[in-house]
Amino acid sequence: MKEVGNYYVWNKGQIYPFNKYFKTSEFSCQCKLKDCVEQKVSKELISKLTELREALNEPLTVTSGFRCKAHQEEIRRSGQSTVVAKVSTHELGDAVDVKPSRTSIKDFETIVARYFMAIGIAKNFLHLDLRGQDDKRIRRWNY
Repeated sequence: MKEVGNYYVWNKGQIYPFNKYFKTSEFSCQCKLKDCVEQKVSKELISKLTELREALNEPLTVTSGFRCKAHQEEIRRSGQSTVVAKVSTHELGDAVDVKPSRTSIKDFETIVARYFMAIGIAKNFLHLDLRGQDDKRIRRWNY
């Protein structure tokens, strides 16, 4: 794993710890494409997730992290996504879908709002991304 600007970058299949809570394999693209090699995630995203994890004092499950462009397009075509942006924050390495191990999603949402301005609410997970961190603009939507 290497650091490139504000991102951690690694090749798919490589497993490195970001810290004692999270590792690269949790954030790698879930596609099966051979040309999906380079993966990335924002250092700030990992930092915020770590703060959240420590505040909750319970494990978090990453259900989706980085997505390559082809995988994101497949999600759009299949109708699994409400994303209308040309480039998803997952493709940028600035987003994660996550769920708590014990806390209810509703209570989790309340706690998460202390750390993230952009929160997408689904039945079984929350989408968290770094939008709004600079302008403090709150973004909420339902899946």
